[in-house]
Amino acid sequence: MKKPSKIFWKKLLYILGGIFVFLLVIDYIILPLYVSGSEHQVPNVVGKQKDEAIKILEDAGLNPIVQTSRYDQKYQKNHVIFQNPSSNLTVKSNRRIYLTISGGEPQIPMPSLIGKTIRDATVTLERLGLSIGKIDSVESEFPAGIIVEQQFFQGKEISKGSAVNFKLSIGPQVGMVRVPSLFGQTLSEAEKILKNNSLRVGNKVYIFSQNYLPNTVVDQYPSINTLTKIGDSVTVTLTRTK
Repeated sequence: MKKPSKIFWKKLLYILGGIFVFLLVIDYIILPLYVSGSEHQVPNVVGKQKDEAIKILEDAGLNPIVQTSRYDQKYQKNHVIFQNPSSNLTVKSNRRIYLTISGGEPQIPMPSLIGKTIRDATVTLERLGLSIGKIDSVESEFPAGIIVEQQFFQGKEISKGSAVNFKLSIGPQVGMVRVPSLFGQTLSEAEKILKNNSLRVGNKVYIFSQNYLPNTVVDQYPSINTLTKIGDSVTVTLTRTK
């Protein structure tokens, strides 16, 4: 087997020497230039107005991202309350800086108060930091003293301390009566119930049924709790066995 020639060893030394010089150039010249030219110190923008904070970060070669918003008693609305990464850290160019912005006053989801009395509504609202506002009286199918309409729909977020306006029922208009339930009553019983409510039996519709005794009311029109004029008739559906 032949030994490697002197020319081979010289070529190998030249190659190894070139690699060594190349690594030195990278380590002492290229990498220091790259690192020093691409790192930035994160400025402190906590407490700054949102647009001002974004400009400061962009001018510093960074990428501000408004991540979320929440209520904070210490900071005004649209001011930065938290940043990540924090200030004074050294980061790469175009590093994302996540910002949390103050949403101002705390937001309260509006509860549903339809069907409640003003007293019950007041207790519910005060527990949430809200209050009763203007109250208008309206005629409705609800009994008198019951809330039938509220200013804000259920679930809508409103500022803590807000006053909520309502419409309060004064009952049905004069000359109207609410239709009672006749289901399961005999025809004679239904007639008595309607008479006591200033109404009367109107048309009679018969259907075959094995589950109820004959002349039992199984349906009615108008339906239960519908407002109708005094003296109006109610159509009843009655059972028969043949």
